Amino acid sequence: MTTMAIQGIRGGCGSTSVTASLAWSLAQAGQSVLVLDFSRENLLRLYFDMPYDNKHGWMINSSQDKQHNGVINYADNLDYLPFGLLDEETIEMCVSELLSQIKDRGLKYPEKLSGLFSERYQWILLDLPSTRCPLINLGQLLADIHLCILNPDVACDVLLQQRILPNDSYFLLNRFSPTSLIQQDIHHVWQQCLVGLIPMVIHADEAMSESLAVKKPVGQYQPESLIAVEFNRLVQWCLSFEHGNED
Repeated sequence: MTTMAIQGIRGGCGSTSVTASLAWSLAQAGQSVLVLDFSRENLLRLYFDMPYDNKHGWMINSSQDKQHNGVINYADNLDYLPFGLLDEETIEMCVSELLSQIKDRGLKYPEKLSGLFSERYQWILLDLPSTRCPLINLGQLLADIHLCILNPDVACDVLLQQRILPNDSYFLLNRFSPTSLIQQDIHHVWQQCLVGLIPMVIHADEAMSESLAVKKPVGQYQPESLIAVEFNRLVQWCLSFEHGNED
């Protein structure tokens, strides 16, 4: 089992859409996948056709002291768990308790999540928020791989120099437009100096925006689109990484 935390260097980089799309492509490649939303915005669920007004989520289960039996099956090999809709005070209290179980009691996984981290899944993907909060700390503690999502713009470049990221982070360039000179320049700079940059890009594609409107992962919505093909390539990188760890 490999746990990957996916996080944008800032808000709006597309980490949630990348998480949903990668999960679908991994499942289509025969990998068993669980996707967990670690963001209080609770948007990941919308890529899996969950009703807007459904408040279900793993954080609600945690706050109510229930076992984690709320996993939702979306397709063959693909399960997901939304974050849930809760008030800020309750969220902070629950996250603090989960962190203390790891840091103070030495548990590998918090009690309320331990049942999910099992050999039932080959991949667990965590959609982390971009803004600094305890949820990020929790997700990073649980992850084997940290994948940072970048847009080819100056703001992301500045944040790369300012942020302290987990050791051995990997970086994925998202929403790349090959006709933009500034994006080409930034990409070239990162290719030269950014250790961990994955040697492929996800191009800007209208199919991704449309996929949220129809509440499906882009690979399900338009499997022949350029961006769906690129996520299939990203799956190959993920599998190579996994196999490399097994050697």
